Amino acid sequence: MVNMIVKVEDLWKSFGGKMVNERINMYVDEGEIVSILGPNGAGKTTLLRQTYGELRPDNGKVSIIGMSPKRAKRLGVMGVVPQEARPFSLLKVREHVEMIARLRGMPRDRVRECIDDAIDTVGLKDYANTLIDELSGGLKRLVLVASAIACRPRLLILDEPTVGIDAQNRRVIWSVIRSMRDGGSSVILTTHYINEAEELSDEVYLMNRRILMEGTPGELRRKLPWVEVRSDDGDRPIRVAWDEALGVISDLVRRRARFEVKEPTLEDVFIEVFSNEAR
Repeated sequence: MVNMIVKVEDLWKSFGGKMVNERINMYVDEGEIVSILGPNGAGKTTLLRQTYGELRPDNGKVSIIGMSPKRAKRLGVMGVVPQEARPFSLLKVREHVEMIARLRGMPRDRVRECIDDAIDTVGLKDYANTLIDELSGGLKRLVLVASAIACRPRLLILDEPTVGIDAQNRRVIWSVIRSMRDGGSSVILTTHYINEAEELSDEVYLMNRRILMEGTPGELRRKLPWVEVRSDDGDRPIRVAWDEALGVISDLVRRRARFEVKEPTLEDVFIEVFSNEAR
């Protein structure tokens, strides 16, 4: 039986009379990667800040393994990388990872066992004794990730973890996220890179103040009732309903035309949902 790690029920949050989160319900199971997608200003960061206990909801409830977020954080159950976080530049990499793990309540003897694992996992072994101030922006982001995953918390929360970093380090973070999931931890992340969510996620929530749609990437893609057919004798690809696609493809085969068929992507779903929302 799968254990539920995060339970968000009927969550509401406003600032200065402006509703930011409205009637949010979200569930994260053990060993599951959940992505939250939405346009700028959709309330994603506000939702995460309530999930890890930095903000108190106006109404509704968040529980982490049956505990309040603050208690869960105090007991070291979760590791967090906030969107605007910066590592302490005057510390060395190893010192930073140890400090954050200790602040999460990990005992000294256990922390020492965790530091090397966390640093190795994010590929910073050669920088362990380097001052953070001497690192590139991408490597500084990896320091934050290493600090969050030290001692393998049961829940990892990442707010825009790969924003502004190069493709190589983005892939390192992807590998870390998968490693955490494969080890039984749960991961919640927000991202503006739709392919990132499609590549990593077991479950996706599309939100704009409220949850508009949820499901696995495959379930969401199947909500668009078309495929795109591109042939070498056409000016532009055409989109046809699933039940019409066979006829179009058969005609191209008969004419021996070169063609390719593309199913909808999660990005197509995102654009469709939020275009309709804006109307």
